[in-house]
Amino acid sequence: MRNCFLLSTLLLTALTACESGHIDMNTIIRADGTCRREICFKADSAALADQSIRESNVLGMLGEKGWTCEVQDTFRVKAYRDFSSPDEMAEAMPLQVAGRQVRSKAKLEKQFRWFYTDYVFTETFESIAPTFAIPLTNYMEKDMADFWLTGTPDVMKGYSGLEMKDYLDSMEDAYMHFVNANILNDLMDVLAEHYDGITKTPVSKEEFLASKSELIDRADKMSTDVLNFDPEKLLAENFKTEAYNQALKEDSVISEAWEQRQNVYVSLVMLDVDYQLTMPGGIIEVLKCGDGVFRDGELHYRLNGMRLLAPNYTIRATSSGKNSWALYLSLLIVLLAIGSCFYFLFKGKGRRDSSKMPE
Repeated sequence: MRNCFLLSTLLLTALTACESGHIDMNTIIRADGTCRREICFKADSAALADQSIRESNVLGMLGEKGWTCEVQDTFRVKAYRDFSSPDEMAEAMPLQVAGRQVRSKAKLEKQFRWFYTDYVFTETFESIAPTFAIPLTNYMEKDMADFWLTGTPDVMKGYSGLEMKDYLDSMEDAYMHFVNANILNDLMDVLAEHYDGITKTPVSKEEFLASKSELIDRADKMSTDVLNFDPEKLLAENFKTEAYNQALKEDSVISEAWEQRQNVYVSLVMLDVDYQLTMPGGIIEVLKCGDGVFRDGELHYRLNGMRLLAPNYTIRATSSGKNSWALYLSLLIVLLAIGSCFYFLFKGKGRRDSSKMPE
């Protein structure tokens, strides 16, 4: 059984860049509306062939029909698939968290402007916040929560560096309270689901669940140091029994259920994607993507589990592509107009010259 120390250690990595399990995902949008997803990640041919893998953030989705996988070297795999539309591409999102597909909605809008066409691509990722019973907004205001998770909106505009530090410290403290509360809530739910299998329980199942709010309040008053937060110890102290801890150690059904639930947190932290966007023409505007940066003609932004905790995390970019045919057609029209002017000019001159000729 994974212990809470391991879980807490992994959760701490959410505050820093996570190199393990890094994924490159390139979204290529074409002018005709067709598109392609390309993903690169660390794995080998044996891992790709092992259908029993469930914890990977990407392998589980690539078994679907249509994906082509290439092992580029011993530990690097490239997978790609072409789609007829952004809708179809979004349906086949190759990312997952704890075995659940990351869902998104994507669309491409075209705005014809004769000499050029604007292409507006939007992809909105469904929030996985409902996976957790206790929302982050219980511990901080919505704008503050969105900033903590995604960087937008800029709630610290105008703050000095010292003021920013105080603000960030308060957000970190609130976030850790959120994490601890959900870990305790999940542990109690797992125990309640298998309550009949626990021996020498000090209270009934109903009384056990009724105490949840009080225990979460107690956890909220404790230190937010996740390395030292031990929900199992809290239960033992509150109910004055080791029955629950013993069940977690001995009962394989209960321990496996708790391990699966902890995998949600671990998988959330491990999801680390460099999302690259290539569009027709050149990208001229980026909206709703606070950390999007241009590099080598592509827009890059981070897509990770923390950002998916925010509501409807969205990237929206506009590019502009030249309509060569419109330029050629306009040039042809101009040439025809000029030609017509010369034609009628010379035709009129010819008539005047013929009228002046002696009879």
